[in-house]
Amino acid sequence: MTIESIPFEIAHCSSFDQGYKPDSLAAPLEGDIHSISHRGWQTQKNPEYPQDLILRLSSGLTRIYKVEILSHHYKIASQIELYVGIIKEQEQDAIADDSFVNLDSNGRFQDRELKSIKIQADGEYIRLVMKGCYENRLNIHKQVGILALNILGSPIQQYDTPTSARSSVSSPYYPQNNIEYQYEGSQIHNTNASFDLEHWIQVIRNAEDDAAQDEDFKEAKLYKELGDRLTGLWRFLTNLENEKQQAVAAKDYDEADKIKADMAQVRETAQSLLKQSGIQITREGDILPYDTLEYNSDLEQEYNADNDDDSEENAIPDIQSPSTEKPTAGQPDNQMADEDITNWTSFDALSVNNVDSATHSPSLLSARIPIVDARDEDAAPVPAQIQVDPETVPEPLTNDDIESCELAINQFGEDLVANIMSVKVKCRQNGLNQLDQLIASQEQSMIQTQAKQGKKFVHAAILMIQEAIMDSRESIFNQAIQLWKRVQEAEITAKNMSEDDQQLYAWIEKFFSRVLIRTSDNNPGIKLNATKTVLDLIEHYPSLVVLCLGERMIRNMKDAKARVDLVSIITKKALVPHQWALDPSAYRSNVMTFIASYLHQHPHAEVRKSTWELLMLVAEHQQRDAAGFKKMCSFLDTNTVKLLEQELKKLNNRKKMTASTSTSIQKALAKKSNGEKRPGAKGEKKPTTSSTTASKKTKNKQPLVEEEDNDEKTNVCIFCDQVDENFNEETLISHYYNQCPVLTNCAMCEIILEVSTLKDHSQNDCEKKHLLKRCTQCQESIPIEQWKKHTLKKTCPTTAENQSRCPFCQLDMTKSSETQWKSHLIKKCTKNPRKKLVK
Repeated sequence: MTIESIPFEIAHCSSFDQGYKPDSLAAPLEGDIHSISHRGWQTQKNPEYPQDLILRLSSGLTRIYKVEILSHHYKIASQIELYVGIIKEQEQDAIADDSFVNLDSNGRFQDRELKSIKIQADGEYIRLVMKGCYENRLNIHKQVGILALNILGSPIQQYDTPTSARSSVSSPYYPQNNIEYQYEGSQIHNTNASFDLEHWIQVIRNAEDDAAQDEDFKEAKLYKELGDRLTGLWRFLTNLENEKQQAVAAKDYDEADKIKADMAQVRETAQSLLKQSGIQITREGDILPYDTLEYNSDLEQEYNADNDDDSEENAIPDIQSPSTEKPTAGQPDNQMADEDITNWTSFDALSVNNVDSATHSPSLLSARIPIVDARDEDAAPVPAQIQVDPETVPEPLTNDDIESCELAINQFGEDLVANIMSVKVKCRQNGLNQLDQLIASQEQSMIQTQAKQGKKFVHAAILMIQEAIMDSRESIFNQAIQLWKRVQEAEITAKNMSEDDQQLYAWIEKFFSRVLIRTSDNNPGIKLNATKTVLDLIEHYPSLVVLCLGERMIRNMKDAKARVDLVSIITKKALVPHQWALDPSAYRSNVMTFIASYLHQHPHAEVRKSTWELLMLVAEHQQRDAAGFKKMCSFLDTNTVKLLEQELKKLNNRKKMTASTSTSIQKALAKKSNGEKRPGAKGEKKPTTSSTTASKKTKNKQPLVEEEDNDEKTNVCIFCDQVDENFNEETLISHYYNQCPVLTNCAMCEIILEVSTLKDHSQNDCEKKHLLKRCTQCQESIPIEQWKKHTLKKTCPTTAENQSRCPFCQLDMTKSSETQWKSHLIKKCTKNPRKKLVK
């Protein structure tokens, strides 16, 4: 018998990503498993776990010794369960749990982990179940990847050849190999005198042949399935016996004792398999139904004391089962035994009894075979078994889970904790619903609860919510956030919980760190809800701002940009209106250290651009205090400070222009509306005494207003320096909107602004910037409906990101000052639609 690599094909795959089909795993390996030339298999993006992969061995029924799995270096499964199937006709039911393996998270993303699973099992199908994946900064789509699979074993046909016929009568329908030759030479030390697995297999095979002879093929198929499973157990038991003998020969008695325990478990599995099938086998080779009454030694002794003679005469001899059945009194002994054997041997009487009390063994082949004949319509109906949704049954807690969640288990119970720790959606939802009910029931009583007990409840609740916060499914995340709000309200209103409690603050810091991670999530719903929760927490605990400005810079472009955007939102919503309104120096050093790090050291331009916008936001507020602005600039280099001062100057001028234009427009509109109401029109009544008095007072104040208006009046445009005697408030505003060559109108929002600032406005300040898309060649913002036509032409000039051009003639104006811009637009630009030659 030689062990070799067994070829296989893919029988089923739950999902796969584009370009990563599982068929590549079935390609034959050339050389070592590490020297692969294909891309392997990967699940789809953001899959629902568990994910499974079923392999069919090309050699048929094979004895499997080892399964080698080469994992992806960062798309790593947290746990892989391995199942082995024997029966082809019922591959789903015949696949039994054999083993599982946990993989390392490989935090450095440098190595591909090769896992070898040593097993002793016969089968034709292998099922791999991925229970989940490790989440890391590279595996953003929560995928699992397997690069190669190698199955080592030997086909059973190589050594399972028939040596003799099973019985004197051969079966033309189901030719089977006599199993007796396999038992020759197998010296299994059996400590249980009633356990004879070889005899059971032989009886099942004979019954299969008899059913085939009678052309009862349904019954023969059931016997065949049961015989195949018992045969698999027998082979497994034989291997364990050989390993035990080797351990004894090597005087490794600890290992021998472990193998002995494993063998006992296999025997229990075989007995359980017969019990679940509803049959038992006598030493004479008769098949009887399994009695539903459990054996009780005390009751037997009491029964034997009262009916010693009857029990000796009527007992059915040599039944290999702890169950007995009392015969009817007055019935002849031989007739009773004959009728029982005749009836019980038929499958018409073989129904599964006491399904609920059947024990399910966790061993290799513990699947239940229901042996029921549907032709017996008069038989009493079996009570319907309550179907339990497997998605609502949580995985058992590991030792690490029990240790880390000890407080929560003590407070809420192991079932609730197991549900929340499960990867199944329904389990988590059930667990969070149970926790919500507990919080609601404790909310009223928490005020009267002792402070120590109240803190334990809050701490345990936060621990459970932290686990659910990291779930990639939006429904679970939102449910966890709602639970947090309930806990926050409950503990703040309780008298024994203070906001200054340092222990409570430490728990909230850990919770805040988890939520902070989700602010860079790919799901926009989770990202938005996480951002709102962060702002809410900072409102209650302002010192949490420091955690957002971490000491280490985030290198990943997506996560770094999300963090810079978050800090910008915190600055607008929390620091500027609340903290800096009272103390401009609050968190100034933390914010500037964060900005300097990302602005000067981050490798991605998009992140640096977002950081510059954050710097402008901070500087705009800090410049109000000269000393504070100087301290802020101490974190920046000289060139950055100069550029910042120039941008602030432009920003201030832009604000002044906007304010001036707005004031002029308001005055013009007010004057126009006042001019429409002319006094002295026909039909008007004369003013009363009170109105006359008021008009006198108005006349007294009128000279002051006229003086102010005279001061504001001018006949010069402050932008293009054009002088016109006809300029007044109305005509000057019309000049701004229509004729001034230095100004223009935004085509999207129609606001008036300087031509030199049009590009920056379109990208950042325009109210309809979401309807624009930047051209990658000229860097101009183009309306979305025109963008494709514009880019296909490829006639626009190539422009760097930090380069500025005239939007009309495309002349390079990067190094031009404000005066040069004005001169170009008034005199030189030939494509300026507002060009006016100043005489």
